[in-house]
This record gives sequence, C-alpha cells and structure tokens, in this order.
Amino acid sequence: MNINSFDVFDTVLIRKWARPTDLFLELGSILLQAELIKISTQKWKNLRESAEREARSKSVSSEVTLAQIYEVIAQTLGWSDTEIEQSMNAEVELEFASLYPVRAIQQKIQNLHQDGQRVIYLSDMYLPSNVIQRFLKHHNIWQEGDTLYVSSEFNINKASGKLFEVCLNKEGIKASQLIHLGDNNYSDVKMPKKLGIQAQHFNETQLNRYEQILASSEDLPLKFRSLLAGTSRLCRLQNPETNFHNRVIWDTSANVIAPVLFGFVHWCLSEAQTKGIQRLYFVARDGQILLKIANIICENWNYSIECRYLYGSRQAWHFPAITEIGETELDWIFDPTQFLSVHSVCERVNLNPEQIEDTLAQKGLSKEFWNKNLDNQQRLLLRQIFEKQEVTQLIIEIAATYRKKAIGYFQQEGLADAIPFGIVDIGWHGRLQRSLSQLLNLAGIYPADGVSGFYFGLSKRFKPFPKDNLFAYFSDVDFPSERDSLCHRVLLELFVAADHGGTVRFEKQNCVFTPVLRSQENTKALQWGLQVVHSSIASYVNQLTICLKSSDVDTGSLLSASEKVLKEFVKFPDVNESDVFGSYIFAEDQTENIFYDLAPKYRFIDSLNLILYEHHVHHNIWFAASIQRTSPWVRLILNKKIIATAWKIKSFARRLKKFI
Repeated sequence: MNINSFDVFDTVLIRKWARPTDLFLELGSILLQAELIKISTQKWKNLRESAEREARSKSVSSEVTLAQIYEVIAQTLGWSDTEIEQSMNAEVELEFASLYPVRAIQQKIQNLHQDGQRVIYLSDMYLPSNVIQRFLKHHNIWQEGDTLYVSSEFNINKASGKLFEVCLNKEGIKASQLIHLGDNNYSDVKMPKKLGIQAQHFNETQLNRYEQILASSEDLPLKFRSLLAGTSRLCRLQNPETNFHNRVIWDTSANVIAPVLFGFVHWCLSEAQTKGIQRLYFVARDGQILLKIANIICENWNYSIECRYLYGSRQAWHFPAITEIGETELDWIFDPTQFLSVHSVCERVNLNPEQIEDTLAQKGLSKEFWNKNLDNQQRLLLRQIFEKQEVTQLIIEIAATYRKKAIGYFQQEGLADAIPFGIVDIGWHGRLQRSLSQLLNLAGIYPADGVSGFYFGLSKRFKPFPKDNLFAYFSDVDFPSERDSLCHRVLLELFVAADHGGTVRFEKQNCVFTPVLRSQENTKALQWGLQVVHSSIASYVNQLTICLKSSDVDTGSLLSASEKVLKEFVKFPDVNESDVFGSYIFAEDQTENIFYDLAPKYRFIDSLNLILYEHHVHHNIWFAASIQRTSPWVRLILNKKIIATAWKIKSFARRLKKFI
C-alpha cells in the first residue's frame, strides 16, 4: 500500500509574505515594541539572517534548531535566557499568524484522511516538530497517526536524501511505496527520485511573474511589496475554479485586476476623507465592483465614509440634461463608434426613427438604411438632420419628460441632502458628471461646493460649472505620463463590468423612483466568467486588508505597483491570458447593438488590411493579445517592424504624390 508524504512549508502551508525572510522585518517591529531590541527593524532582519547562516556554518550537517540560531543572536545582543525565550516565542507566534493552507493540498490531505489513510510530513526546518504540528492541526491537516520528520531534530535533511532514508526505515516501507509531493525541485523531486521514491513537483506556490515583479520592486517599501505580492499569491492559491478558463480569470484577477482596482478605490476613499467628503456614490455600471471593494476597505480599515450605488449611464443622464442641441450635445449623440446606424443614434435620444421618417427620407435615409452601419457621408447627413429645428425641438420636448424622473431619483438617493458628496467612475471625459451637474442645477439642488468626481483616468475634462472638480488617479490629461499608454479603455471597463444591464431611464412606481435597465443580467459577461472576477477581487481585498494595516499603505506605492502589473498584462499578456480575456465580448455603443471580441484572432486578410490600409479589425482592439491568439504564420506578417516599414513607405508615397 502506498503512503503519501508532503513537504510542509511552501507546499502544505504558505506564508503571507512573498519571501520567508521578509517575516523577520515584522518580527523586528514586534521585538522593538516589546523593548527586546534597540536596533532598527532592518538591522534586526539582517542580524536574524546572519545568525542563521553562522549557526549553520558551525553545524556538521548545516541543520540547526531555532534555539541554536537565537544563541548566536544572544551573544551579539547580550540577551538573558528569558529574553531569548521571549524572542523565540515571538517568532513562533508570528509564523503561526502568517501561515495559510494551500487550498488544493489541504483538500488532498483531508481527502486522504477521510479515506482512512495517514499522512507523513517531511520538512527541512529549524522549528521543532511540536510547533509545526500545531500549525498543521490549526488548519485541519493533521490527525492522530500522522508522522512528521523535521531536519533540525534528526540533524539531517531532505536535500541530502538522508531524511527520506530515516523516514523509510522508521516507517518500514519500501521507497517505491512512498509518494512525495514538494515544491523544491532538488530536495523534493530529484533527490527522492534517486532513492526510488515516487516524487511529484508542486510549483504553484512559487511566485509567478506578476508576484515576482512586485516582490522585486526595490522602489517600494519591503513590507508593503512583500505583503502585496504575498496576498496575490495567497488569493491565487485559493482558486476554487475547476475549469481552465475560469482558473485563468481567477488568477489574473488576483494578480492584476484586484491590485489595480484596490489602489484606485483606496485613493478615492483617502482623497474623499482629506477633502471632507462624507458620501461617495459609485456610478453604475463601473461602480458595482468598486463599491464592493470600498465596502470591504471601510469595514476592515474603519473608514467612516458612506458608500452608495447610483444608477446611471450616458443615456440615462445625458439625455434628460438636454435643454438645447448644440455642438456639445451633438458630439455625444454622434459619438463615432465603429457601428453607427439611424436606429442606434435615435435610441441614444429615446427617439423612434418613424417620428422623423419624412425628414430622413428627404436626405436619402429611407427605412432600408435604418439598421445599416452608416458611412462617413451618411453620418454627416444624419447629423445635419439632427440640427434641424423640428428635430431638435422634438428631442428637447422628450428630454423634458425624462428629466423630472431623473431628478426625482437623484433626490431620493440623497443628492439634495446637503451632505458633501462625490461620484466615482472609471473615466474618461467627465461627461456623466457634467450631465449630473446640469440636472442638479436645473432642479435647484446643485451643491454649494460643486460636484467632485473621482476617476481612474481622464483623457478630457468636461465640466459645466467652475466649482466642479474632476480628479484623476492613474492617467490625467493635464499631467501626461507613461501610464497613459496603459489605459486601454475597453480592457479597463472589462475590469469593472457589472452583472446587470445598462440604465436606460428612470420610472416612478408607488412613489419610488427606480432605474429601468436594458436587461436584468449582463448575460454575455456572466457567461464569460464575470462572477469569477468579482469573487477573486473580493477575496483579494479582504485578504489584503487583513494582512496590511491602513497605516502600511500609501497611495504612491499602490499607484506604482498598479502600473507595474498593468503594464505586464496590457503589453505582454501570455497565451492563456490572451485567449481567455481576448475572448471577452463587448459592445462599444451604449445601445449594445453590435458586439466585438476584445482581441480577435487575425486572419491573413486582416493582416493585409492592417499593413495596406492601417485598419485593425476594430478600433478598440487589444492588439498584444490578438497577436498571441493569431496563428504563427499570420503572426509573422504582423511583425512590428514589417508594419512600421509598410506604413513608412505609404507615408512617403503620399507625400511624394502630393509633391508631384
């Protein structure tokens, strides 16, 4: 009968710290507070590491106990036996508080126990076996009959193979009967295999590329970067998903989406608190997951800001704010989406094409064109129709009927309460805030201090009143930076997608104003795996706010960390990320008539269109991911140098033709 054995640390149990020695920095803070040391936390960390090296150098087998390490420290600091014991206990307790079970391995061991099988644990570790047993019992992965072999107690280790030999002899089993699982490729795999043991490598606890980037970022404080990377790993290792597609979504959310959105929401809360804003409205639909993050932060870190959800959309807010049709309104109505039809334009302003059928026909836009994508000339003709007085007057009259209900909803939700408030949205122009301010002003409830908006990024700043403020976190049109190139709008809007449809308008039912949604469920996003994104983010934020104190976090560090992981994801996605996230289907237009893949696979004809006509499959494409999804032979054609050279030749030819 086979027996299963497991390495303990980094296989069965994992620390919240990115690297084991990072824990010593926190230990230094504890010892400093207890007045057991008088040196800095960094000096303590260095001392703890050097003491372990010195103790190992004095050992024939290089194996040492925790007591032997602290004897070296005591000689340096002149500690008494009592101080040694207190400090050792502090380290053990910190280890205990820092350890979490690896979900997959915990379940595997629990299943073995349920089947009546006992488990063997082997560990190259300086901690005593009774301490390690305590850790395992706490996480329900130790039961009576299990055994533990610790290198420091036998003065031999796994790396030499001798700890395995002792295990086999004491258990009275053949090497072929032992199935060992561990994270170290040498001591847990190669060495036991030499002895004939069935060894399996478990490498999921190793830092992946995102976690490595954060853990190695020396521009970030050590404790902060270690716990940030460690939290991503902890969340990733708690992945409950079984199918590959959803596992990729969970892991990417833990590594990229959650850190980026956490940084943004933390900034919103911090800025609001500094500016005396007592209430934040998270605007639908982007605000759904942002509100969830805010609620966790407020609960775990005791922020006193009230956070609410506010239904809104371009159609639900822009349209009722219309009192005239000028360039500002026409720019929104004729937002140049890739697909634009008579129907989609009319839907933006709650107009039926039949209401202006004769005017449309006069310009050559008869019914047969209403559902077709208009070319540039037809779009210009349609815009001219919308500038006609009879059409503008009709739109203004319809808008007035919608305005009263929108304002009623805002009053119901407390925007007229005289409580300082701000709105939170992902970006990008501030048009929604402009419409909100206009509506509040028309109702006579515009706040005395203006409306403040907090945005992930702003590429423009539209505001109707001088008192309005638009604040940007990651990318700001007024302060250009390298981060601007990372603001792929559709990709970021995927990050904050909601599980419900867009808001169309507001209605009053039984004295209550309610939003009318385009659909109750965001079906395509939910089918893709949106709930996995939300669950992973919630897990990450809860874990991070437990691992870190609010005093350990600053906006600048979070911003820098966000930039690092977002850059890696946006510009250098791997094949799996590209396939899963690139298959996300989105609608560019608010009316959601046409949907596109975020990163479609390029065909040969698509590559020719790009090279010859500079036309992508669509203009919101995530090209780095499309490249990864495209077949190798087409990918050769899409080489950056080939495309750049072709475009230079075309540009030269145009200039030459113009000159001739």
